[in-house]
Amino acid sequence: MSFRCWRMTAVVLGLLVAAPARGAGPGAAHARRPADLGLQAEDVSFPAADSMMIAGWWFGGPPDAPVIVVPSRGTDGMSEMLPAVKEFHARGFQLLTFDYHGLGADATAGARDSARYVVLSSWWVDDMVGALAYARKRGGHHVFAWGQERGSAVAVASAARDAKLCDGLAVEGLFRTTQEFLLSIGTSVIPGVEVRQGQLVRPGDEPMSAASRLRVPIFAVLAGRDTLTPPALTRGVVSRDRVRADVWLVPGAGHTGAEQTPGYFDRLARWFKQWTALPPGQAK
Repeated sequence: MSFRCWRMTAVVLGLLVAAPARGAGPGAAHARRPADLGLQAEDVSFPAADSMMIAGWWFGGPPDAPVIVVPSRGTDGMSEMLPAVKEFHARGFQLLTFDYHGLGADATAGARDSARYVVLSSWWVDDMVGALAYARKRGGHHVFAWGQERGSAVAVASAARDAKLCDGLAVEGLFRTTQEFLLSIGTSVIPGVEVRQGQLVRPGDEPMSAASRLRVPIFAVLAGRDTLTPPALTRGVVSRDRVRADVWLVPGAGHTGAEQTPGYFDRLARWFKQWTALPPGQAK
């Protein structure tokens, strides 16, 4: 069975809570809009890797400016990433953020609650692959990815699918496998969670497997006080990159909030921009 057919079968079987139909752009149900932070965004839509249409916001800039694609870190959709988008945009980047399948502006509270127990889905990796491809076509120059929490695993898996999708990625907090992570955080005891999670992820999209196929540089922020995805765990995953893995230890940061560290966005911006000296879309 193809993955696209499996995906449709999963919907029928109820492996994920059914999501409402989505329009071409983000809806008013988002907690925040770009204008609330003084940003100008274009509502866009693009096909995911499996042709499902995904809604996003495009934040433009100079035609030759590099693009950072920002997947959501949780279940609150792309609006939760707006503060980070503003920081990167102020440093000369174009940006694209988007809603994962089933977690858009019109998703029900039940859908969001159900997704809390899903730490990674190959559906979301498909969405990110589509976002990177759209950014490459739309921006026409260098494309990067930045992820936190679940967005980190999504970014690694998508970059591993095709080395030409992006020119580098930065992440925070990685687990090795979804099953191991469920066990470590204690949710594996919830009836059906392990089975359901296993049905949602292709083996090749698991972080440990995906990282071993990376052919682009990766930068990992290691939060020294992170007990969910400890620095040693994240370091072990990114070290499997066949090209280059840089790390930055932030001793006082926990599992969330590392981006509030002074100089955080300046450091990431410098790391991304160093790769613009190479032709875009080149395996490193």
